[in-house]
Amino acid sequence: MAAEILRKVDQNGLKTGQAATIILLILAFVLNSPLLVALVAIAQLLGALDAPFAPYRLLYQRVVKPSGLVQPKVINDNPEPHRFAMLVGALFNGAATLALLAGAAAVAWVLVGIVVALANLNFWLNFCVGCWMYYQLNRLGVPGFRYAPVHQRG
Repeated sequence: MAAEILRKVDQNGLKTGQAATIILLILAFVLNSPLLVALVAIAQLLGALDAPFAPYRLLYQRVVKPSGLVQPKVINDNPEPHRFAMLVGALFNGAATLALLAGAAAVAWVLVGIVVALANLNFWLNFCVGCWMYYQLNRLGVPGFRYAPVHQRG
């Protein structure tokens, strides 16, 4: 069996998306804006799909990185767990958008609050709950969750 190619992830690219998510969702709460929640959901979904035009990717590649505010921090990691985490965030924010439109503000803001809390956990403490979920599903042999944590390979 051939060894897998060492895979890489730019941590500062991920942190840019986390920071944007936190800021935009707090602003959405302050402004009571379903539109902002929906835009974050779309940005997260496009990131989860690894679209070349994903807004957070473009923000990092065309604004943050060229500004010199941060340098790339490329580490050995699998991108799929991070994409899975973005998908979970997109689903929560999509549900929150629908809840806001249906007049269920309390439910919506709890969902948004969960996303903000988890994005903060990842941004400040480097613990990605969505990644942890992905790796648990991998460990259980759930189809589609192909990659084990990098440090466990060998």
